[in-house]
Amino acid sequence: MGSEYTYDEEGETWPFFLLAVLSFILVPVTVKYLYNLRSTSDAKSENASIKGAISQEVAVENAAQINSFQAQKKSSKIFNWSLLFIVVGWSAFVYVALNLVKEADLQGAFDPYTILDVSQFASERDIKSKYRKLSLKFHPDKLPKDLTDAAKQEMEAAFIRINLAYKSLTDEVTRNNFLKYGHPDGPQDVSHGIALPKFLVEGKYSSLMIVVYFLLIGVLLPTIVGTWWGNVKSYTKRGLHIETAGLFTRRLTNRDPTKIYTVYDLLDLICLSNEVRTTFKHLDYNQVRDLIARHLNRNFEYVKTNPSLEAEKVKIVAMLPKLIEGLIEIAVVFRQADIVVTACDLQKSIIQAVKPEGKYQELLQLPYVDRKAVEKSGVKKLGKLFAVSKEEAGKILGIEDKTKLEAALSVAASIGSLRVLESEFKVPGEDVVTPASNAHISLKFLVKSPKLKSCPEIDESRLKDEETLDYMRNPASINEKQPVLPYSYSPFFPSNVRNSWTAFLLSQKDAKLVEGTTSYKLENVDLSNLALDQETWKKGEDVTIGTFKINLAVPTPQNIGIYHFRLILKNNAYFGCDVDIPVELEVKTPPSLMSLKKKEVDSDDDESDISDPEEDTLAGALAALRGQSTQPSKIEEQDDDVSDNESVFTDINTDTEDEGEN
Repeated sequence: MGSEYTYDEEGETWPFFLLAVLSFILVPVTVKYLYNLRSTSDAKSENASIKGAISQEVAVENAAQINSFQAQKKSSKIFNWSLLFIVVGWSAFVYVALNLVKEADLQGAFDPYTILDVSQFASERDIKSKYRKLSLKFHPDKLPKDLTDAAKQEMEAAFIRINLAYKSLTDEVTRNNFLKYGHPDGPQDVSHGIALPKFLVEGKYSSLMIVVYFLLIGVLLPTIVGTWWGNVKSYTKRGLHIETAGLFTRRLTNRDPTKIYTVYDLLDLICLSNEVRTTFKHLDYNQVRDLIARHLNRNFEYVKTNPSLEAEKVKIVAMLPKLIEGLIEIAVVFRQADIVVTACDLQKSIIQAVKPEGKYQELLQLPYVDRKAVEKSGVKKLGKLFAVSKEEAGKILGIEDKTKLEAALSVAASIGSLRVLESEFKVPGEDVVTPASNAHISLKFLVKSPKLKSCPEIDESRLKDEETLDYMRNPASINEKQPVLPYSYSPFFPSNVRNSWTAFLLSQKDAKLVEGTTSYKLENVDLSNLALDQETWKKGEDVTIGTFKINLAVPTPQNIGIYHFRLILKNNAYFGCDVDIPVELEVKTPPSLMSLKKKEVDSDDDESDISDPEEDTLAGALAALRGQSTQPSKIEEQDDDVSDNESVFTDINTDTEDEGEN
């Protein structure tokens, strides 16, 4: 059996190799591109399909800059180098597949059963019968005369393979060769090669191939791997630059415990981040802070005179929420609840373009409002706008135009808040929370519009969960069965932000986040209640009850007792929607142990009612050995004159004493 090194002169192998390489690269790149493209979907069209979404349009002074930013962002995700690579790559794939790929020659794989089209369990008679039929069909003397030479050669080759297959199953020598070497003719020559034509390796193009190999292996591959590794090392899983993460970590680690961090302190810290400094090198720190202050004050006086500066402001503002979320994640690790709450308020201020300090943010987040009129009115809550006439509401908001007033009130009525009906710790399948168990927090709530007064009475039976198999495995699976929340109404913010609540669990003992827990997102809520009128709302029959399950990452305490916590839900986009409630965790003994202890107590009580055993019985002997009391035998109290029964009692006493000794 010989061995030689050959090349793919006929082009039968290398196209398949090239197609495999192209598909290995193009498939993940295309999937990633389509996923990113999906994230650029129009928020307006998506909101239109979600109940409770705010679709009111507002003409803002910097609309041109916002639209330009959104168009550039969408265009950068559609028309980029990835798209060019995908188009060129799939074009090459199609060209190779249609023009260069030849039908694979599988004749080298010899299988006599397949050639004769018989089962591996076929009898010799069946094999001979099938062989005769195929021989008559492919015998050179039986072929039609009008066949081409190529067809005749193919039929003759098939006839030879049929004979070899028949011998492999009937002739002893041929069969042994097939079983031993995989071929009826015995050992075959083995050729090794590369899926490239010979002229590319040994011809005048050999030096070019060396250069290509060098560029691929020595330059391109290390560059790709180095770039990928550099990005992995430069950014955290949340997309935060490592220098920024280090800055936030150092500040939170070395913070003065007596210092109260304000919203502006956190804003100053975020402006020092690597993302802001490297992206806006042409702006100094004070200029960046000034642009952010203009955004928070809804100051657009300079838009027409300096549109380029407004465009810079839009880019800076769009970057801030991601940095704030990164700061929140780090603060959660350090259990610093005050930083978390303050950062969430800063995030809402950025998204709604409202100053973070003061008491009028609920009204100032509405469109067309006049800040001086709102602060002068003294009204702080959205619900107050629907408790007065529209004329009075217009005075409170400082809006004289009726169309604009209707728009502002429509937005106010669509900002839903949560009214918690039930909040408790639960363990799936258990009536109580047991020590060291995997518990979750169960929230039942109503979504309430500011235009609705009070809350309806809800029957307790509607608050019970159906304990399905999915619920027992993962209680939080109920969250995903509710509709996804729409994008937030934020006409002054340049990017689409999906509305959500973020939950944090605090220990009332030290006012810190519970160790080992993280932040929990509430992104699925049914907003159908926002469309109800006051009469339907008051009846409570048609209201929708929302559910939020929080799977705790840490087990419950091992000691039995009552533990007090605070559950805070911070809305990321709207003021007046936050929730801060106490939650009590009572860890109890498992019911099985309680019943066992009860049985033991009942057993002790029953034993106390039983009289002491007689001293001459087996129970009395055992009691005497344990030091317990016994009572005199009734036999000794019998009259000595009873001679008829004396032998009987003697036998009994003797047996009893023997049992006691044993």
